[in-house]
Amino acid sequence: MLSTEQKLLCAVAHLGWIVGLPILAPLVIMLLAGDRFVKDQAKEALVFQIGIIILGAVFAILSIFLIGIPLLIALGIGALIFPVMAVIKVCDGVDYSYPITGTFARQKL
Repeated sequence: MLSTEQKLLCAVAHLGWIVGLPILAPLVIMLLAGDRFVKDQAKEALVFQIGIIILGAVFAILSIFLIGIPLLIALGIGALIFPVMAVIKVCDGVDYSYPITGTFARQKL
């Protein structure tokens, strides 16, 4: 069973992009959290948000050729839906992993 503090820290890590701190919020939580579950969720959120930023830059360049516009729209929808799903799962006590970046984030480097 997760405490309220653990759920709140995980939610801030996953939804840090809403307050304008897309990489900073999960990075600070990952470095300062004492709990392994919170660190893993912050790492998941950090890798996902870095991936969103990189894909956003690539799709913005591709929008010159008009193929990037629908990709940017799909990316924006995914960037809204997946973190909200992550917060809902974490509040239920489930160890959430993003569908695309989850396997990369779970590897020990």
